[in-house]
Amino acid sequence: MIGGLTQLSTFSALRHRNYRLFWTGMLGSQVGTWMQSTAQSYLVWELTRSPLATSLVTLIFSLPSTLLSLVGGVVADRVDRRRLIMTTQTVFLLQAIALTALTFTGLIRIWEIYLLALVNGIVMAFDSPARQSMLPSLVPREDLSNAVALNSTVFNASRVVGPPLAGMVYAAAGPGWCFAINAVSFAAILYALSYIQLAPVQSGIVRTHLWDDLRAGLGYVRRHTVVRTLLVLVALLGTLAFVYIILMPVLSSRVLGGGPRENGYLLGAAGIGATAGALIVATLRPRRPGRIIVGFSYAASAALVGLALSRQLLLSMALTAAVAGCVMAVLATSNAAIQEHLSDTLRGRIMSIYTLALIGSGPLNAAIAGTLGNALGADWAIGISGVAMAVGVAFITMRNRLVADLDLSNLVLIREDAAEATADS
Repeated sequence: MIGGLTQLSTFSALRHRNYRLFWTGMLGSQVGTWMQSTAQSYLVWELTRSPLATSLVTLIFSLPSTLLSLVGGVVADRVDRRRLIMTTQTVFLLQAIALTALTFTGLIRIWEIYLLALVNGIVMAFDSPARQSMLPSLVPREDLSNAVALNSTVFNASRVVGPPLAGMVYAAAGPGWCFAINAVSFAAILYALSYIQLAPVQSGIVRTHLWDDLRAGLGYVRRHTVVRTLLVLVALLGTLAFVYIILMPVLSSRVLGGGPRENGYLLGAAGIGATAGALIVATLRPRRPGRIIVGFSYAASAALVGLALSRQLLLSMALTAAVAGCVMAVLATSNAAIQEHLSDTLRGRIMSIYTLALIGSGPLNAAIAGTLGNALGADWAIGISGVAMAVGVAFITMRNRLVADLDLSNLVLIREDAAEATADS
């Protein structure tokens, strides 16, 4: 089946053995990760019946990325990225085993869920930059944009299976089995990583001080308006676009009158939409990515407002898919546009800033979701986030037309200036 897919331009990156191993390993592992995430969120909701308490899981998970992701990027530029990812994935496995054991023994408490979420967040601050920056080592440059989009696809295709399966397993047997399945699923990515063979890469920065490395990455972003503006836009989406995910247990229960199954169906619909959005980007490989970034950002805002107004499950599923698809198209296009023109010496640090913009904005995202959800309800919180996102996109594009007019000829300059940015630091 994989062999047939490689004949299609949409899946051209799968022609390369290393990327194919990585992609299939992530697919198996991510299904389990989404099962745990879905079950964990609904378990907190059942234990507390508090939107704020539910949103705290996301806040605690994302807080370390705010504090540590830049350090994680420096580490990714200094060490063997494959071994670093194997280490982080092993820690994720141990966390899943601990959560499974606590749940099956009936000892699970809210503070334990929060503590394990914090552990996952610390590890993610190192795992995400390493995974993002390893992609160019797995494919040639002409397939990099496709690999980035397919990486987003595997992350989101697993959402099609993971959340609905978690909803059914949760309703039938309880959350413990969702956590157990996640623990087993890590075998897929660890097996794949053990067989990936990469040529050694000399980063050229191992003798410098950590702060000098951080300064070089930050200086590069500061000098290049296009990269800086894309990262600001990613941070905007990270802050506002995922409020609906945090409040999904509340939305499915209080607004739509459902339970864990409906929660899983809605998150599964988000997976379908996000997969479609990533595949669109993988197929188009746009030469004018700015149009996709701006257009789909506005479309996501409109779909969020529609989701806030919906009171029917099927309509809410369709709107959830639309939100997720548009957001993923923006993120995959922005990621590819940034990665396409980075030198390997700076890649880990720049992608750690990308992680900071996306995941590091989670604390603010969770605070908005929890505060507005408690005060006004999940539907109002989602609607307000959609309106605010549209206003933010309009402000960014009015301040900097380079986003809307972004094309590959503009970005070539960024790649050529990478060495200069390092030297100037």
